[in-house]
Parts: sequence; C-alpha cells; structure tokens
Amino acid sequence: MAIGSITSSRGYLTQQLTSLSRTLTEKTGQLATGKIATTYGGVGNQRGLDLELTQKVKRIEAYQETITMSRLHIKTLNINLDRLEKLRIQAKDAMDINNFELQADGQTSTQATAEILLTEAISLLNSEVGGHYLFGGSDSSTNPVRQMKEILDGVDGKAGLKQVLSEFWQANRGVSEMGRLDMSALTTTLDGFGAPLTSSFTVTEDGAHDFGFDIKAVTSDLSNLTLTAPTGIDPDSFGVEFTGQPLPGQKITLELALPPAGERTTKIELTSTVSGNAKNTFLIGADLAETAANLRTAITDALKEEASTTLRAASDEWAAASFFDSFGGNPPMRVSGPPYDTATALVDGSATTTSWYIGENTATSDPRQDKIAAVDDNLRLGYGVRANEQGLTDVIKSLSTFIAGDFSGNTSTDEQYYTALADRMKATIQPQGTARSGIVDITTEVAIAFRSIEYTAERHTVLKSGYQGTIAEIEGVDKETLAVEIVQLQTMLEASYRASSIAMKMSLADYL
Repeated sequence: MAIGSITSSRGYLTQQLTSLSRTLTEKTGQLATGKIATTYGGVGNQRGLDLELTQKVKRIEAYQETITMSRLHIKTLNINLDRLEKLRIQAKDAMDINNFELQADGQTSTQATAEILLTEAISLLNSEVGGHYLFGGSDSSTNPVRQMKEILDGVDGKAGLKQVLSEFWQANRGVSEMGRLDMSALTTTLDGFGAPLTSSFTVTEDGAHDFGFDIKAVTSDLSNLTLTAPTGIDPDSFGVEFTGQPLPGQKITLELALPPAGERTTKIELTSTVSGNAKNTFLIGADLAETAANLRTAITDALKEEASTTLRAASDEWAAASFFDSFGGNPPMRVSGPPYDTATALVDGSATTTSWYIGENTATSDPRQDKIAAVDDNLRLGYGVRANEQGLTDVIKSLSTFIAGDFSGNTSTDEQYYTALADRMKATIQPQGTARSGIVDITTEVAIAFRSIEYTAERHTVLKSGYQGTIAEIEGVDKETLAVEIVQLQTMLEASYRASSIAMKMSLADYL
C-alpha cells in the first residue's frame, strides 16, 4: 500500500471520530433538554407550526396573568359588596323611628350605631388590592371616599354636609319660620255697634320657587266660614273669612306639598273646640273675630312645628341628594346666598363644597367599563365600580345625613324631627316597592363578568394543554430511544478510539 493511502486512512479515522463525538454531544444535549433542537430551524418542516403554537401559548399565558389579577380583584369586590349589603340592612334597622334615646353627648344611641356603620362602609369602599383601589373606577391610585369627619365638617376650607344641610334648612324654613309661608294680619269689619261682622286672614307663599311648603289644597267643614281655595299657581295662597261662629268639632285641613318636587305631602288638621288647648285644636272665642284670631294663631303654630319636623326632614333629604348624588360628574348644588332664608334658587357648588367621592367621575352610562380585563383575543370584560353609584351612595348618604341630624334639644319637636328624618333615610336606603337594592344590582353585574372570566380561564387551560402537547411532539425526543442511541454511540466511539489508537501508532516500518 502506498504511503499516501495510509495518510488518508488516518485522516478518515479522525473524521469519523469527530463525527461520532459531535453526534454523541448532540444526543446528550437532547437528552438533557428534552428537545430535538435548540432552534426552530432544527425541528424540520414543522417549524412553522411549532412557532405558531408557541406564540399562542405565550399569548394565553399573558391572558392568564390578567385573569389571575382580575379574579383577585373581583373576589375582593364581591366580599366587600356582600358586606356593604349587610351594612345597608343593618343601617335600615338602626334607624329605628321609635328609638329616640338621647345620650350624654347629645346624640341618640341610633346615631352612635350609625357612626360605626358609616366608618366601616367608608373603609370597605377605600379597600385596595396590590395598590388598586377597587371602588374608584379607573382612578385606582387613591382612596375614592373621604373620611367621615371630612364628609360631615368639610376640608380645605370647603363646606361639608352639615353646612349644606343648614343652608337648605334656612332656605326651606324661611324668615317667618313657617316654611316660606306668610301670614297676613287679621282684618275685621265691624257693624255700627262695634260688633264684628267679618274677620279674615290669608296665608301666602312668599314666591315662585321650590323651597318650603307648597299649598296644595285647603278644605273645611266649618260653619259660617268662607274659604278661598288655592289656585295651584305659584306663589299660591288661601283665604279664610269668618261671618259667624263655627260649631264645636268642625275642622279645617291644610294639605302641603314638600320640597323639592312636591311628591310627598303633609297635612295639618285643626278642630274647633270650646275649651282647653289640646294640640291641633283652636278655641271658639267670644265672637267671630276672636275665633278667627285663635284659628290664625293655631295655623301659625302648626306651620312652625310642621316646618321644624316634617319639612326639615324633607329639607335634609334634598340637601343630602344635592351633596352626595355626584355620579357621572354631577356637581354638588348649593343654596344661592347668603342670605339663605330668602333664597329662590340653587347654584353650582363645585368650587366651595367638599367632594365626598374623589375617584373617577366622568360622564358614563356604564361604570363597569372603567376597569377592563382583556382575557382573550376577542373578549374584554368590564368590572369597574364607582363608590358614588346610586346603591352605594345611598348607604353613605343616609348614614351621614342621619348622623348629622341635630336632636340635642331633646324636645318633643326634636323627637318628631328624629322620627321624620329616620323615616326618610330608611326609605332612601331601602326604596319602597322593591326588596332589591342597588348594591345587589352591582354585585350581579360583577358576578356575570366573573363567570365569563372563569369560563375563559377553563378554555385557556384546555387550549394551552393541547398546544403544549403538540409542541412537545414536534420539539421533544423519546428519551428511552435516545438513551439507547447514546449507549450505542459511546460503544462505537470507544471501539473507534481503540482502532484509531492502534492505527495511529503504526510506523512505515511496521507496515512494511
């Protein structure tokens, strides 16, 4: 054999050893990683499908991260909403119209309970998860609801609820303290002998506005009395003229509409009597002029009492709505003044009034869209909640207004005012004719989003598992087969090394 052939044989042996070594290294790497290659180019003709499925898995994983956070948010929302609904029911029960029990601090025991409930409600509405405040709409970085003291007393020089209540009360009570009604002087005509022939007076609304009482109707069965009924045109009035004496037990009834829209009314009924000074009665005097004067005084006193009780409760409810009902960017409304007792209009109070809710408050018809979870390519679910949505606002509004009520005088008028205010706040927190609250409505809408998220999460899990299975088939290796191949390669490589070693040690002399 020629020397050149020997040299070529050695080169060939070296190439074979290198090839076997490279193959062994490759197989060993595959066994370690569990994959056929480290690049998509190494998977052959299925690299396009492999790449597409890998991208889908990554997209699903991104959606799963969103789902994980959304689940946490919604679960916390549901827990808080459930507790707020229980607080609403407790608040309704706490506003017991028959439990007027004044404590040493000037509050009723029910007001003290209401403070505890309000503090907890505010705390729940200011809850956050991972720095995200759940009840602030899209503004999730700050507490959306102010603390109780700031709501009641104001902050940064701006008016709080108590000041707004006072201004509305002054505007509704009026200068005469009869609910913006004015009483004329008694006018009496006499005969030639100085005996009264007629005696009359009128009651008139002090202007065309929404404050105070609105005279709706006046009826009477009093004998010898001419009644000029209201016309229904503001400012309205009614007139009373006695031409003789009434009989005992006969009545006059005033029906008064309450502000702001007159949807609720109250009645004052006065009965003629010949003795005593019982409530809701007037004395038949020595003559018709004295009887007219007694009726005039009785109407004045009744209007003042009704203004300090029923009207004041209606005024508080109106003021609270003007202060709290801010959803969608509605500004707080204030009485135009001072003076307030002659006011005829409301004005925008944004610049001078404390905003109890400071979260997202742009105009919208669907606050759920404030917080969107993109959980699939074509599925975006909204679960945003604003603390000033009606159902939640009603809880804060009713508790705050009830707490702000001043019954410290401990008089019968204070007790009547307490009863009227408690009745109105109970109606606010539990609207008549429905057992379903606004909080339940919010909870239901959020729960629907949660169910959709859960269904989507299940679908993602199934799809991801399928995609990963296919990817494993494309990229993966059979480790048992691979282990056998590696053993074979190691055996072949070992034998080749021995053969090569022998061949490499041979000299030309040995060969010859």
